[in-house]
Amino acid sequence: MKIKPIKIENIEKSDNLDFESFIVGGETIDKDLEDFVEGRMIPGYTLGIDCLDDFFVFKKFELYGLVGKKGKGKTTINQALQVAHSVANNLIWVVAFQENSEWSMKLNYMNYVLCDFAKDVKKRNRELYYKASKWVDDHFIFLKVESVKEALETTKYIIDEKGIDVHAVFIDPINSFDSGYYNTGNSHQDMVNTSKKMLNFAKDVCSVHVSQHPTVSAQREDADVNSYQAEGGSILNKAHFTYAINRDSGSSVNRISIDNVRNRHTGGNETAKDNPVILNWSPTKIGLGSLLEGVKEENIIHNLKVFYDPFKENLEKKESYKVENIMPEDAFGDCPF
Repeated sequence: MKIKPIKIENIEKSDNLDFESFIVGGETIDKDLEDFVEGRMIPGYTLGIDCLDDFFVFKKFELYGLVGKKGKGKTTINQALQVAHSVANNLIWVVAFQENSEWSMKLNYMNYVLCDFAKDVKKRNRELYYKASKWVDDHFIFLKVESVKEALETTKYIIDEKGIDVHAVFIDPINSFDSGYYNTGNSHQDMVNTSKKMLNFAKDVCSVHVSQHPTVSAQREDADVNSYQAEGGSILNKAHFTYAINRDSGSSVNRISIDNVRNRHTGGNETAKDNPVILNWSPTKIGLGSLLEGVKEENIIHNLKVFYDPFKENLEKKESYKVENIMPEDAFGDCPF
């Protein structure tokens, strides 16, 4: 069968589009490529701990999607990791919590950076307490908003007008926020369209991290959830990096499963199904390791503090954070919840 050639004059043209602006020039692509090849492109931020850094890194200009059951650690584990990276890499976050009060979330941040309960520290050492409070204020900007649009546009205002170098905005959980961009009556389609807004924002302004509830059926099941069970599923295909956090009832062991990493050139990788990264949780510290190899770090934030000295306490720096491998149940024992 003979295919008829397309006649250019039959293609309808739009006078409203600047076609030249859509074309990415070779010089722009080559510059970014050369920056990567020559090592000038900033890779994902790491902590210097291989069992986490090989899989989970915080990157600039990417969209992160987290899935976790209600009450299974997705908020607090993210807060602990944010604190760790702010200590090690001086990252600044804009955070919007819809289901938790701002004061309780600040208290979590303070507990982690102090590696102790803030209320107890205040009784013993008021100066240290207020140092921690200021450190949290310097690294975490809290928003009280109702929609994704308000969160993103306020973050852009903070960057553009206040001149603050924000690494990422954290929206927790995305399911509890309105779109702000769309209100068609179809909540699923509205979030699909909103996820495109978040993707473009992440690529152009700063990274976006969102947490998500799983579907109702996945929430009820005893099995671990993964990124593909996110409620609505609108972010799965847009995100650069998707992962899930699971924790058994009564356990302190959180399993982090990395389900998809789009750009491995700048770090990160999927975890094996039978060997997720584990974080041993307590209200004031987290340990780190893998199910198969045991714990590599008993208190990662404390060790990072010793090395980076965020409160300028002139602590003696250690050449290595590593501790002898032990198994998860021996590292923390029973942790309060």
